Amino acid sequence: MKKKLKSNLFIGVLSGTSADSIDAGLFKIDKKISFLNFASTKYDGKLKDAILDISRNKKLPSKGVLKDIDNKVGEISAKTINKLIKKTPFKASEICAIGSHGQTLMHKRQGRKTFSLQVGDPFLIGRETNITTVSNFRQANIKNGGQGAPLTPSFHKEFFKSSTEDRLIINIGGISNMTFLPKKGNSFGWDCGPGNCMIDNFIQKNSKKKYQFDKNGQLAAKGDIYPYEIEIDKYLKSKLFQFELPNSFSIENFDLEKFQIKLRKASSADQAACLTEITARSIFKSIENFCPIKKASVYLCGGGAENKFLVSRLKILLGSSFPIKNINTLGLKPKYIEAATFAWLAKKRLSGEKIYLKISTGAKPSLLGEINKN
Repeated sequence: MKKKLKSNLFIGVLSGTSADSIDAGLFKIDKKISFLNFASTKYDGKLKDAILDISRNKKLPSKGVLKDIDNKVGEISAKTINKLIKKTPFKASEICAIGSHGQTLMHKRQGRKTFSLQVGDPFLIGRETNITTVSNFRQANIKNGGQGAPLTPSFHKEFFKSSTEDRLIINIGGISNMTFLPKKGNSFGWDCGPGNCMIDNFIQKNSKKKYQFDKNGQLAAKGDIYPYEIEIDKYLKSKLFQFELPNSFSIENFDLEKFQIKLRKASSADQAACLTEITARSIFKSIENFCPIKKASVYLCGGGAENKFLVSRLKILLGSSFPIKNINTLGLKPKYIEAATFAWLAKKRLSGEKIYLKISTGAKPSLLGEINKN
């Protein structure tokens, strides 16, 4: 039985695996979900470097360093939420709950066991905002037999499934994941490969951190992949991509330096083009391997959806069988979808509703998240 909630206003707050910023969105959630407002706070360079250093080097920090990052991410999350509320006509007391994903530092799978670590102290967030905070969604999924990722397929199914159109929702964040939404039958999702993580890492190193990402794919568009086709093909045929569902990845799975060894003589533009091609082809290959039908509408979200060159490569690879359509027509702009997911998951947790992610993560139907009361 659903529990009665004090309001239909929820906030979702998170930072993606690229560790660019903390994003918070306010949503009204009934049978439909409506976007109300948004706020974002960029990480300072030192904090971002510390987060990415842990993620890419696959080494746990000391307890002191971990606690410091946990506090800082929590503080920035609370600051962003308070900034968001000031932009609205609502008071904190009118917000039912915050769904806080936090910042992923590590996500590892060893056989059937998964280790996933997020930071962003939910007690601090609750104290500084005076709003009930729901957190540890991935931990709850793991405790119930899942891999902890991806969690978005449950949200995609709730709000984007159609009775008239077969759909694929492809989220290109640090990692790429997709959700298959058939007109009839079971929906499911999976992580399919690198999204922006290798491209961003290369751009940051190549520009000595002057640039954080390849805006619109401008550098990659100048490059040539032809001389490196063999290396790209070998990489995509490696064990990393020989997986079965359910499947989850983290940025630590995609080591830029190992792949760069194969591109020693390549120009910066060629390297950016090759990394962009890996993202595009891994998405295409995953559709070929796991999508049970040969025709569906594709909707892109995440930061990668703004990379014009990457999108142009996807359009060519996917062809007329998987046409890319504007996700704005489904009711939410792409940049708000992940925040909306965790706002919705907070609502589900407070109302006592189980989340069904058996096919996507391996977890049995279960309550997701821990409620932190003030």
